[in-house]
Amino acid sequence: MHTTESPDFLRAYLQMLPLHRAIVRAMEARLYHMYASHLREPILDVGSGDGSFAQVVLPRAEIYGIDPLYADTHEATARQCYSGLAVASGASIPFHNGAFSSVICNCVLEHVVPLRETLAEISRVTARGGMFIATVVTDRFSQSLLGHQILSALGLPGTIYSDWLNHKANHHNLLSREGWAAAMEQVGFDVIEQVPYLGGRTMQIFDFGHYWALPNLAYYRLTGGWHLSDTLNSNRIWEDALRPAYEMAADQSGTCLFLLCRKR
Repeated sequence: MHTTESPDFLRAYLQMLPLHRAIVRAMEARLYHMYASHLREPILDVGSGDGSFAQVVLPRAEIYGIDPLYADTHEATARQCYSGLAVASGASIPFHNGAFSSVICNCVLEHVVPLRETLAEISRVTARGGMFIATVVTDRFSQSLLGHQILSALGLPGTIYSDWLNHKANHHNLLSREGWAAAMEQVGFDVIEQVPYLGGRTMQIFDFGHYWALPNLAYYRLTGGWHLSDTLNSNRIWEDALRPAYEMAADQSGTCLFLLCRKR
């Protein structure tokens, strides 16, 4: 795929989403855009959700999506950004062997059960020499949460907070960086590059962002939008603080991991 000058995903997502989701999606979108030249069509999006990420990051691509949730897939269909969509589990992908030159899986694998079977299915439908891009949460996530750190500083178990948040987020697979790389290798991928992201101060703002967004929740439930307007948007005050980490992209203290893999 051909890439152009990178859009300002940070500003765009701060205008569209609650703060915590905007931070993560902006960083992931920037990384995908940086590595988009490695992707060849057709592309499969595993865990395509409502289609909003693919619509922003891979517009006009020949891309197919699968997701186990009918409601999200219905919303993705309305966006008209996929060449085809199916309601399906990643553990049983309804395409033949080697059907796709590239596969993407954004912020999904940490939630997936069963993980090994899903990765094996992704490998099966990826053509030999094809690329697989995944973003995942690692085992560094829990102790980097602001809530975990505050409780620890008070002499209380930080796990009270991190276990609660991981349960709310349906995090089932928080592997180490080495563990994620090994999981890819075991199903037939070579890991070409690993880029950690979302660490340090940015991670603390991310965690705080869960609560920053609470006043907007009622408006979202009424209208489907998070902000009254671009002008009346409380996220705007965070842009300058988040900009350096967004521009840097890679962060060695990162709690999440961008993986670029090639099928053997």
